[in-house]
Amino acid sequence: MKKQKMGVKRKRKSRGSTQTRRRTPPELMEDMVKEILVRLPVKSLLRFKPACRAWQAIIDDPVFIRAHLRRSIRLQVGAEPQLHPQPSQHVPSNRYRFHQWQLQRGTTTTTSPRNNVATFLHAKDLSDDQQFYTTEFTHCDGLVFSTTTTSLHVFNPATRDGITLPTSSRSILIGGGRFNYHCSGLGLDPRTGMYKVVQAFFRSQSMEPAETKMGMEVFTIGGGGGGAGWREITSDPPYPAKRFQIGVSVCGYMFWRFSERHTKLERGILHLSLEEEEFGITGLPDELDTDSSFLLDELLGRDLCVSASNTSCTMLNIWTLPVADESLCTLWQWRYCIEYPWSLCSVMALPPFSDEIILLRGNNICRYDLATSKLKIFGRLDRMRYQLGEGARKSELFSAMPFIESLVRITY
Repeated sequence: MKKQKMGVKRKRKSRGSTQTRRRTPPELMEDMVKEILVRLPVKSLLRFKPACRAWQAIIDDPVFIRAHLRRSIRLQVGAEPQLHPQPSQHVPSNRYRFHQWQLQRGTTTTTSPRNNVATFLHAKDLSDDQQFYTTEFTHCDGLVFSTTTTSLHVFNPATRDGITLPTSSRSILIGGGRFNYHCSGLGLDPRTGMYKVVQAFFRSQSMEPAETKMGMEVFTIGGGGGGAGWREITSDPPYPAKRFQIGVSVCGYMFWRFSERHTKLERGILHLSLEEEEFGITGLPDELDTDSSFLLDELLGRDLCVSASNTSCTMLNIWTLPVADESLCTLWQWRYCIEYPWSLCSVMALPPFSDEIILLRGNNICRYDLATSKLKIFGRLDRMRYQLGEGARKSELFSAMPFIESLVRITY
C-alpha cells in the first residue's frame, strides 16, 4: 500500500510540474521588444546587447539605429539643452575627453553646484606618435568630427567608438609653422544612409583670386578601402572656400564660407550636396550687410542658421533657413535681433527647440530670455567641475556643442 501511495504522489507531482510549464507566459512579439528598446538610452542598449542574439540583431539593425536617433532628436525639442563640453590641450597631446552637461531647471547662474558639473562620457587615447593640437569640432547625429594639426578623427562618445581617418595622398592646406589648416566637414548622405567626411585641397594657388583652384575629396565611413577610401569629387567648387574652417551639415548638405578674397565676387556661401556630390551657391539674407562678418550654425540638424553683429557690436541678428522642410528652395527667415554687447557668437538653440536663445562665446554659455530681454551667462566651460576629479587646467582649451545620443557605428 505504501508503494502505491508513493507512486500516486509522484504522478501528482509530475502533473503539477506540467501545469507549471504550461503557465509560462508567451514570448513578447518582436515589434513590442523593439518599441521597448527604442526608448532606452545608449548605455543600457549596449549593456543588453549580449543578453541574447535576438536583441543584438535588433540593436545592430540600421533601421532600429535610425529610429532610435529620430526619437533622441524629438526628445531634445523643448528640453533643457544638453551640451558636449570637450577639454582639449593647448599643448601637444594625444588624448580626447568627452563630457555631458545639462542645465538644471531652477538654476540661473553658475553659482549653483548642480549647474556646474559635467558628467564624464568617454576618453580616447591615441598612439604616442599622434600628438596634436586640437583645432575645431563639429557634430552630426551624435558623431563628433575633430580636426587637429596632424589628422582627422571621428568619434561616437555614447558608444565609445572612434577612428583616425587615413592620410590623403593629395596635398593638405598648409597654414605655416606647426599648423596644418583643414577645410573639412562631416555629414550624412540621405540616399545611402552613410556618413561622409569631406576635405579640401588646392589644385593651384595664386595671388590672383581667379587663378586659385580648389578641389575636394570624400571619405565614406564604413565604405572600406583604408587609405584608398579618399575619393576625389568630380566637380570643383565655383570659388575656393575659406581654408581654416569646418563645414556645417544640414539635411544632406554641407556649407562653408568662401575665402575672403572671393566674398566680393559672390555674395553667398558654398554648399555641397552629399547625395549628388555637386557644388552650388546659397545666397545670404538680403538684410545682411555685405561688410558684416557672420557665423554659420545648424539647429538640431534641421535648419541652417546665420548670425551677424552690427558694426558697433551692440546687436545680434539671427536668420534661419528651414532646409529640412523646403530643402534649398526657400528663403531666409529673419528670426531675432537682440542686444548683444560682444562680437560674433555661435547660436546653439532657438525656440521652439528651446525656451530661450542659447549662445556660445568663447568659454561662456549664455542664454537670452525673450520675455525679459536679458542676457545671462549660465555656464563657464573653464570653471566647470569635470567628473572623475579632473578639473580644468590652464593649458586646456574647450569646445561645446549640442549633444544627441546615437548608436551610429563608426568603421573604416
